[in-house]
Amino acid sequence: MRAFIINYGVGNLHSLVSSLRRAGFETSIEKIPRSDCDLLVLPGVGSSAAARRYLDVYGDVLRDTIKSGVMTLGICLGMQLLFEYSLEHGYTRGLGLLDGYVDRIPTKNKLPHMGWNKVYMINRSGLCTLFEAIDKSYTYFMHSYMVYPRHFDNICLVSLYGVLIPAGMATTNIVGVQFHPEKSGHTGLTLLNTLARWVKG
Repeated sequence: MRAFIINYGVGNLHSLVSSLRRAGFETSIEKIPRSDCDLLVLPGVGSSAAARRYLDVYGDVLRDTIKSGVMTLGICLGMQLLFEYSLEHGYTRGLGLLDGYVDRIPTKNKLPHMGWNKVYMINRSGLCTLFEAIDKSYTYFMHSYMVYPRHFDNICLVSLYGVLIPAGMATTNIVGVQFHPEKSGHTGLTLLNTLARWVKG
């Protein structure tokens, strides 16, 4: 199985490469989206500003690649990019593949939301079964912004940080997580192994 990690131009992707390889993926880092892979990964490292500059250049190609049916994993910022728009650093358009937007976490707790937090399944239908093995497990978060989906049909996992935070979602060929699997130890590897088995068929 082959996984391509999209490089927005910033951030250390080595831990993500290592985690995907441990899950059985031949992994490479690509700047230009390609569909000749089994898994396309939008990583969670890097600044939103750099990622959005990337979308200005490659957004249409990336959108078409995902629409072609390639299995896609969006991590943290990568998941947020899949939605319609973000209000971080002003209004910026996302890929528009998922209905909803991104805004600051409305909590009195300290931001960023950084560290280990438990995730809970709220939906066990369809692709949400990918998350069953990590229900009520601790995962590693690092974010100040969250997604506000227009519909909760595709939201599988939530976490609590003063407010309810969508932590995992799944559609036909898109899986998104607000936490970082590559920083979540055994739990993160469990999720990637489950995803690898699903991709393998």
